[in-house]
Amino acid sequence: MTSTKPSEKVPRAPLAEDEEDIYRQLTPKNNLQLITPTLLTGSGKDKDVEDGHVVGGLLGSVAELARAANKRSNRMQLTMSILANLTVLSSGMGLGYSAITLHSLTREDDPLRLNMEQASWFASINSIACPIGGLISGYLLDRIGRKWTLVLINVLSIVSWSLIAVCSSTNFELMYTQILIARVIIGLVIGLVCAPASIYSAEIATPRMRGRLTVLTSLAIAVGILMIYTFGYFIPENFRLVATIAAGCCVGSLVMLIPLPESPAWLMTKEREVEAERSLKKIRGFGKCAKTIPEIEHELARLRDNVEAQKMAGKERFVDVIRQPQVYKPLGVIVGFFGFQQFSGIFVVVVYAAKVSTEASVSIDPFLCTVLIGVTRVVATTLVAYVLDTLGRKPPSIFSGLGMASCMFGIAACIYSPPSASLSWLPTFLIITYIFTSTLGFLTMPFSMLAELFPQKVRGPASGITVFFTYLMSFVIIKLYPTMVESMGSANVFIFYGAISLLGVLYVCYVVPETKGKSLQEIEDYFRGRSSSTRRSSQSASSDELSTSA
Repeated sequence: MTSTKPSEKVPRAPLAEDEEDIYRQLTPKNNLQLITPTLLTGSGKDKDVEDGHVVGGLLGSVAELARAANKRSNRMQLTMSILANLTVLSSGMGLGYSAITLHSLTREDDPLRLNMEQASWFASINSIACPIGGLISGYLLDRIGRKWTLVLINVLSIVSWSLIAVCSSTNFELMYTQILIARVIIGLVIGLVCAPASIYSAEIATPRMRGRLTVLTSLAIAVGILMIYTFGYFIPENFRLVATIAAGCCVGSLVMLIPLPESPAWLMTKEREVEAERSLKKIRGFGKCAKTIPEIEHELARLRDNVEAQKMAGKERFVDVIRQPQVYKPLGVIVGFFGFQQFSGIFVVVVYAAKVSTEASVSIDPFLCTVLIGVTRVVATTLVAYVLDTLGRKPPSIFSGLGMASCMFGIAACIYSPPSASLSWLPTFLIITYIFTSTLGFLTMPFSMLAELFPQKVRGPASGITVFFTYLMSFVIIKLYPTMVESMGSANVFIFYGAISLLGVLYVCYVVPETKGKSLQEIEDYFRGRSSSTRRSSQSASSDELSTSA
């Protein structure tokens, strides 16, 4: 039997990348005493820990601990993000609702039918309220926290859908007023909901998980749109019943928020450190463990340092903070990205799905086409989680813009020169492909990056301003769509959307930064103009020292 001298360095087998991070946190000298004695036994042989060197079976135990902790942490992060993003379903349903109800609301045989002008207001008025919701969200995020903002959003959603469900069936003026008020409320919800859910996901996520978690907001919007399209396909003539079902979904979402822990980052800014530690332990998979955990202490120390740095900077007014490059630069970048998203027609296709399908000479049932659009968006959004972590943000966005432009130009060509019977499937294929390619980049990437680009101290207000301008542009493009079709013709409108998509590709290439694999601090340093190479070199040197001493 070979014995190991205490002074000898025992080479360790390489660990997986996610295990390596936890190993480094568990093995420094000042953390060894925090590892329970049971970890010091591997195969039953005596093991020694001397001068900070890990010997014998401890390495295997640390690796096992790393695997177990990482799996629990990943599951908890995913679960908490899903619970937070259930609230976003109402936003997706609100966006797609007009697409499946305008047919019912404008039927010639209905004495309470809407005319074209009234119908356009019904479809677009929610976009007027969206910017207001975006601004309010910034205040609420900092004032009452991430969780209670989500709770409030669910309550508003229930009120909105219930108002449509019980609207008058005999008095047109009363019915029209009720559904417009409901659409304004759901517009507030759409503006309110995107930032809280994505910010919550970004704040509870480890850098490795952040990409796939922040995309859950876009996935929830896509699922919400698919749900409402499906309800409309099976219940095409009863918009009140559809609203009742949507209200029931929001009640379920509200109940599911009960076990959601508050964001540790927000709790730390409010000097609620005990609650922050409890929340972080739950999210990282340690449950109600009362023991000192090195990983948790390390992360809390970073959050505490961020808070202290903000205090040392003083209570700056937002109008002063926004002049700092790490704030105004990402604000300009992300608002520009959202601008190309909106004016490339993505949300027009969502809101007027059945109408756009008809104008594009789609040969199948327009309501079935809307369901196919919804399914495609869900599938593509699911793929985005993988794309974000493997390809980053820029390559998928470039591919997305090129694909969108090609499809828009193709649809315009089909309108100018209708395809033969053997190619009657082509317009449907182009619309579905447009939805798929837009979801892979232009639709989802801006929302995903929204939670990454801003510093912690202004993340709430800056996200609110971004959402304000985004939905202000959304209102303009959605309200103008019928007018543009009437004055320019459908084909030219689609050519316009295609041209904007191409310009968006150039914007992504030369303006939008790549954030894949970067920590939130590194992203902030990038916009500040400060190199992070010194910090990374220091961390690398420390890691090398640990590896050598192990």
